[in-house]
Amino acid sequence: MQPLLSIIIPAYNVEKYLKQCLDSVIKQDNGKIEIILVNDGSTDSTWQICCVYAERCPLIHAYTKDNGGLSAARNFGIKKSNGMYVNFLDSDDYLPDGAIENICHRLIEQPEIVIGLYDNLYEITGQVSFCGYHLDKNKVESLTGESLLMYLMSGRIYDWYVWLLTVNKTYLLDHKEYFCEGVLFEDVRWTPNILLHAKKIAYIDAPLYIYRRNRIGSITATFSKNAFLNKLDLFHYIESFSKKQALSNETKKALFVNMSNLYVSTLFETWSFSKAERKQYLQTLKKYKFILSESARTYHHLLNIIWNIFGVTFVSYLLFLRAEWVRKKKIK
Repeated sequence: MQPLLSIIIPAYNVEKYLKQCLDSVIKQDNGKIEIILVNDGSTDSTWQICCVYAERCPLIHAYTKDNGGLSAARNFGIKKSNGMYVNFLDSDDYLPDGAIENICHRLIEQPEIVIGLYDNLYEITGQVSFCGYHLDKNKVESLTGESLLMYLMSGRIYDWYVWLLTVNKTYLLDHKEYFCEGVLFEDVRWTPNILLHAKKIAYIDAPLYIYRRNRIGSITATFSKNAFLNKLDLFHYIESFSKKQALSNETKKALFVNMSNLYVSTLFETWSFSKAERKQYLQTLKKYKFILSESARTYHHLLNIIWNIFGVTFVSYLLFLRAEWVRKKKIK
């Protein structure tokens, strides 16, 4: 019998977290799901944990492959999945009780996509908190195309996280919506595009996911030149995506403004480079200064005012000093 839902879990060097992740799914087994577990060339005991769980739990299909990154592992999982629908669970995160039943209940209506909410789990303190926003069910389920994207971004920074969505696999394949491999922050590339073409969406006004923040060693917790350059490339991607999809200037601008936090992080990260490189990167970032002035956050408006008075180099250095203060405070 074909599973209703395939839960795709890429795993790379997560021996500390994988058991909690898998247990959170297994205990919610309702006879309608399968787990596609993809070991992405781990060098710790992750693959051994995968094998143990697959041996004792029939709903787990475990695969191993050479390391290719998160996008490649997700694409591999899509191809191996058998369910009518797929969703994605990062192996250092987990599902709250009732999430699977909530999702499966809405899948009876045969939407192309189900959108949910999430809770944050802060690694250092263990505190769990709600993501901070609710959506209007009627609007989410009646709007399509650009109108839906604009609503999701109205008055908030919408999280494009892949794991917020459960997607009909036929819809996914018909639109060839695989993940772009070899890049970081793939969520920002994948999610707007897949939402843009959907005609039938269901919304669940409840947390369906526990997102672990500030994990030591995660991409978002550490600086790398590759990550920085991938952020810069996202601005070029939004330009080309907007042109390809013939989006209005209003929607295009909203997509940029939605990345305001990411934009601020690139400003202070320029101080990790030489003076010549920093000058080059800041010159590129100047093109998108409107992100600060158009942002709904007072903090970003303040940065824009300081920029107008003292210039971009001063603003970037101010942000760098603040980031260093926060980093040192966390270490203590």
